[in-house]
Amino acid sequence: MDSTPPRDVDVGPEALPGERRTRLSGAWTAVVVGLVALVVILVFILQNPKSVEVSFLMFSGHLPLAVALLFAMILGALIMFAFGAARLLQLRMVAGRARRQRA
Repeated sequence: MDSTPPRDVDVGPEALPGERRTRLSGAWTAVVVGLVALVVILVFILQNPKSVEVSFLMFSGHLPLAVALLFAMILGALIMFAFGAARLLQLRMVAGRARRQRA
């Protein structure tokens, strides 16, 4: 199958040198977004220094409120990552079975 567009379709102007998106430009964008998020998190932690009692399973102790919320956020992200990875694995297994049945 030919990947060139039909002649009657306008694909827009050609990208000039330096205008194309590259992996490096994507990496720099991710670094900038990460740094902005880090600054926001640091400001949140510095503005919420009040200590609270935290109990989880058999562990208990005192932590600053922002740090406790940060730990909760990280734990939630890890749980979401685990469920997402399990779903991806499930879909890959189904796709592999379908490929083997067609072959």
